[in-house]
Amino acid sequence: MGSGYKYGCPNCKFTFGCSTGVGFMFPAIYKETVQRARAGELGQEIKSFFEMHEDGAINAEEVMLCCDECGHLATGKDLTMYTPKSGMPKQNEHGRWSIAAPFENENYVSEYELEEFYDEYAKYKHTCEECGGNMHVVGADEKLMCPKCRTQLELTGRFLWD
Repeated sequence: MGSGYKYGCPNCKFTFGCSTGVGFMFPAIYKETVQRARAGELGQEIKSFFEMHEDGAINAEEVMLCCDECGHLATGKDLTMYTPKSGMPKQNEHGRWSIAAPFENENYVSEYELEEFYDEYAKYKHTCEECGGNMHVVGADEKLMCPKCRTQLELTGRFLWD
């Protein structure tokens, strides 16, 4: 299940919309994201992580990102890296993901499994496409500022998807 948000600036009329979370295709998206990470398409840090931790996992959920320098807003994969706790089952066993897309035989790590069976190793370093600054994952209660005029954004719409 995912959530969608729309924000607007009451001062300059800037708007930003995003969809976060996971949907029915998450097992396939997780697999593709890990393959891209292992191939180095998501940067050397995450590639090195998987070289050192073959049994490592990542958070492949869509999140909202905010630049610490210029305030630019974007969406992207969380990509926080995790290592398994001791005593974790050798293989993740998954039941039917959904009626539309079962994925019983796919190898993926859900948010629940990350919390239950893994320890956070490192946060992924997201880089702003506008200024090259560091971006952070926006927290649930974080107040967002307009990147154009620095006025606090208003939440103007919210929806659930999948």
